[in-house]
Amino acid sequence: MLGDILEALTDPITAAEVLTAVSRPEIRQRIEQAAAVEHRAVGEFVALKVRHVVDHGDDDIWLDVVAAMAGSPQPGAAAVERILARAFPDPVRVRITRGPS
Repeated sequence: MLGDILEALTDPITAAEVLTAVSRPEIRQRIEQAAAVEHRAVGEFVALKVRHVVDHGDDDIWLDVVAAMAGSPQPGAAAVERILARAFPDPVRVRITRGPS
């Protein structure tokens, strides 16, 4: 099952379909915005980023994905969400405060 999901997410055509069908709106919006900045089609951008995770991901990523699948009534959707979250992490928000003068 995980192999099929990874195959779908690394193909530009099916990646766009999977993104539309399964992902949460907030991650879909983040991906669409990032793709626009890069001047790439959404499916192409997803496939590129997921391929990078597949090629360079460490054991922690795969343990996280498998654990999410094992604890979910919808393991495929859980795997897609975790992989997309790793490929497109939330931007880091830094809050700068002034210290005492």
